[in-house]
Amino acid sequence: MGFLKDKFKKRRETHENGYVSFTQDDLKEKMKANPANEKAYEFLDAAMCTSSHITIEDENQQTVNIDDVYPCSEAECDEMDRLLDRAQAEVKDKNDQFFKERYDELREIVSWSRKKHWTFKWSLIAGCILSIFIMFYISEQVASDRQAIEAKVEGIKNWQKQDTTIAFADCRTDSLVYSLANANAHKAYRLGYIKKNYEGALESVEDYKQRLDTAQSREKKKAYKEQIKYYEDKAKEHLKSYDEINDMKFKAYRKAVVKSYKDDLRAARWLDRIVWLICIYVILLTPFYIYSSHQYGYYITRYRAESARLDKLQKIGFGLASFLLGASLALEFFPETRVTTVYSSGRRETHTESNPLDIAIMILKLCLLAAAACVFSFVSIYIMSHVTIAAFKRNHDWSKVAAATAALTSKATEVAGKAGAVAKQAAGKAIEAANDKIQQQKALKDGNTEDPKM
Repeated sequence: MGFLKDKFKKRRETHENGYVSFTQDDLKEKMKANPANEKAYEFLDAAMCTSSHITIEDENQQTVNIDDVYPCSEAECDEMDRLLDRAQAEVKDKNDQFFKERYDELREIVSWSRKKHWTFKWSLIAGCILSIFIMFYISEQVASDRQAIEAKVEGIKNWQKQDTTIAFADCRTDSLVYSLANANAHKAYRLGYIKKNYEGALESVEDYKQRLDTAQSREKKKAYKEQIKYYEDKAKEHLKSYDEINDMKFKAYRKAVVKSYKDDLRAARWLDRIVWLICIYVILLTPFYIYSSHQYGYYITRYRAESARLDKLQKIGFGLASFLLGASLALEFFPETRVTTVYSSGRRETHTESNPLDIAIMILKLCLLAAAACVFSFVSIYIMSHVTIAAFKRNHDWSKVAAATAALTSKATEVAGKAGAVAKQAAGKAIEAANDKIQQQKALKDGNTEDPKM
């Protein structure tokens, strides 16, 4: 237990968490106890107040949150180094061990802030890797569905021409089997289903008419009449739909069926593209996330509060995923039942039968596992995307890139304008020369001038 306590304590006492082993009050007490180093302690105290995390209110109250001591920029690192140099220069009592230890600690903080550190988390990378496998699995399922639809479309296109007209009285509503073997079988299924709905609507009309005959209250009579009108309209719609489909000739019907499957095929193709885009995004995200996680210490300090919020989100998300995983593993199957069968001859036969509820439990287990994997992957992708985008946005001077892009655009526009002016001038000269040639030819034709070649 003591080991775990020390472990968690050490985890908290890190530069990433802004840990400092002393406070301003500690410095003030030691400064009073050792007046010889009073000036040195003052500069040491000032070095603790260089961070931009320290507000004006903190300065007025002469109190500093111990987590806000770390510098948040390179300039603040320089200022903290300068104040520490001054503090070192003002030391009169070289034997002040407390001052030396505090001075070394602040120097270490500055040194850590100037260096780059890896901040990526293997747990998030594991979540992204898991999501890649999920995307591959989904892609395979979508590809399988797409191929199945393509095979159906090809089979429909190969239907042999036949008369597909089915009289209403001859249309069967029992034992409806969906089939793509030929146009007649497919049409029979559709028309049978429509006729069945039509007959169901008529039955509802008759049922509500009987209720209407026995109804006593005005409200019930009104409601029954509304229901009768509703189901009569539905019956008319079904009959109209039957006639529209039944009147379709072979080619028109085949075209309609192909179109319905092509819509499904188009949706499957779009889903396949989306899955692959997500997969490519996650594959590219991982190295970019690792690259962007190599950050200066002052950058980590500057956005420590944001990192804490993301850590909280990760904790909640991973906690939910762990709960779903645990629930899946906790579900147990029902024991098998041993059944003994006694035949008339006296022979006994014993066998085991599984509980039918085990199938439902297996499905529930798989659903919980899938939900856990999805939550784990989604949280990982979201946090990695946020961290990566924010790092690239903050760590690069995009104003310079924008200015360079604007300068290139302006230069290109200028060059294009000059090229356009030259082309316009050349075109003008060409038109002028052509007009002169036309006038010369016209003059020669009229005999008003001599041909220069004569």
